Amino acid sequence: MKIFHVSMILVLFVVSCVGKEVKSNLNVKQTLKYPELVDKQLSKFPLKEPNFAIDSSYFATDSSFQFKKGNLSLETVKALSHNLSKDEITEREKYYLNDFFLIQKSKNSGKYADFKRHLDIGMTENAVCNAIGRVEFGDTAAILLWEIHYKSYDACPYYFGHDVMGSLVKNGKIMSCITLAVKQSGADAPMFYEMFQLVKIKENGQIFIQNYGQTTEENKVIERSKNSIKYKLNSFGFEWQK
Repeated sequence: MKIFHVSMILVLFVVSCVGKEVKSNLNVKQTLKYPELVDKQLSKFPLKEPNFAIDSSYFATDSSFQFKKGNLSLETVKALSHNLSKDEITEREKYYLNDFFLIQKSKNSGKYADFKRHLDIGMTENAVCNAIGRVEFGDTAAILLWEIHYKSYDACPYYFGHDVMGSLVKNGKIMSCITLAVKQSGADAPMFYEMFQLVKIKENGQIFIQNYGQTTEENKVIERSKNSIKYKLNSFGFEWQK
């Protein structure tokens, strides 16, 4: 009789434990599938809050003379910028990304010093790319946040830029890439230009962008611009809301 009671207690204990394990597994969040190249270095893209924003303070420490080594390789940036959006905001990014690819190739081959010796005014002297983080939308999609810093050869005219990019991931693929936020400045004496683009990403997948620009001549404002843009996520990428 004692053996029977002990056996029943053991059965109840095992059933109880299995029940708890199954219940706890039901609460485990299904993980998103990322492209293999990105998945191997996902730690570079820490998870951000669903409501994510970049304001002017993000660019407060920018300097065209302070370039740190980027943590994203040429191959990774090519993957992230795959299917670059053709809208007017992102279209110009092709120029700076192509410069980054050329510069990174010269650095990888030990020919960067020679690359710089052949630069002329108006050409990009340095460009680096860094991971920022990621915003996930349930277990179906995510935006990988990364940035490109670039500066021209030190002569007039000159330019400097810091652009934050967003690459949409769905079903383990990068669907599209857009420019989310920007600080850009340049000069061709006596004129000076500066532009800010700020962004808010909502947890429902809505993206709100504010763009501000100003041109001065001899410290006098001669032109100002301001506009707003909205995107939403769809099955193919970022849909511009007009």
